[in-house]
Amino acid sequence: MSDTSWEKFGHFPPAEKPWDRFCWTQYSDHGPGLELLSTGPGKRVLDLGMGKGDNLAHVAGTGASAVGVDISARQVDAARERFGDVIEAHHTRAEEYLTGREAEFDSVYSVFGAVWFTDPAVLLPLVRRALKPGGRFVFSHLPPSGECPGPHEYDMYGPGDELLAVTRWCFRHYRWAQMLLDAGFTTAGGQRLPCPKGKQTIGTLIVEATA
Repeated sequence: MSDTSWEKFGHFPPAEKPWDRFCWTQYSDHGPGLELLSTGPGKRVLDLGMGKGDNLAHVAGTGASAVGVDISARQVDAARERFGDVIEAHHTRAEEYLTGREAEFDSVYSVFGAVWFTDPAVLLPLVRRALKPGGRFVFSHLPPSGECPGPHEYDMYGPGDELLAVTRWCFRHYRWAQMLLDAGFTTAGGQRLPCPKGKQTIGTLIVEATA
């Protein structure tokens, strides 16, 4: 996957005002919020694929040290411009940032972010090592629907409207749970959260694990 695959998202304008709450789903007023994470004063939290930083700003609002990474330079620039006084933003791949980190974070999370687009055989052990004992790892993405679970390629448009192939790791919650346990997490599970009435029908997959 080329880094340029994601620069297209950087061209999209941010919301006119920051989100009103932390969002795990595609809908700003739906589903759980920050209660799935360990946040607050003295906590250190990492967002893998922070986009323009809206969710990370909510983490910072709890008094936690809020750190985010994103593969898109434009997204990182936008996050710094909007929330640079309260968040720490890095332009890098998730697996590169995590390499060598040991017991540093109280929570690591990803909302339709790097977990969806990084080989779990590489990423999950790195997240496990980067978490403190008892730390929380939570992520969300679209559940498999009409496509085979597992790694598969699909086309997306790059910054110049060129077609670029992207690999997406998309599993059902019980498959994710087993992979997380195999990577050394002590508990793991998930759910498929239905979408709000009148919206799309696919819903959102949310997976939780404890180090």
